[in-house]
Amino acid sequence: MIRKQVYELRPDDLATASIWEFALDEEGLPGQDEATVKPRADLERADPGDGLFVVRAEFVSADGTRFDGYVSPQHEAELGWIQPTVVTMTGQVGFWLGAFPPRPGHLDEAYAIVGKTAGELFPIRYRAVVEHGGVPLEGELDGFMHLESVRSENVITVI
Repeated sequence: MIRKQVYELRPDDLATASIWEFALDEEGLPGQDEATVKPRADLERADPGDGLFVVRAEFVSADGTRFDGYVSPQHEAELGWIQPTVVTMTGQVGFWLGAFPPRPGHLDEAYAIVGKTAGELFPIRYRAVVEHGGVPLEGELDGFMHLESVRSENVITVI
């Protein structure tokens, strides 16, 4: 019974199972919480009406470098819900930062994880490589994004 934290997924995990489901029904078990995922190799399609999933995605940076990663199938095309995330052997880089700007050093850490400068990375394209329901899971990102404030719906892009 494999269980991992979504933020601990690595490329070999996504190669083993292209669909991971949040184990929300297991939150009360020791060592598990709302970030715990389980592989769903039994599924060929992830539908947001059937659960909360992350699915394998391909990312291509501005300089043509390919990365593994994941996105989350959703009924609405909101970046904060889709959560495009690059997955490397040394860590993950999420492009949606939420309601707050990046903390000092965060962007430097992200660039180090992918081994790219801002100019080499952006714009970065992503697309799900798994059958899924909901909105299309593909797009292009010009940088890291966050809300202007907790009371605003304006999105700020930083690089």
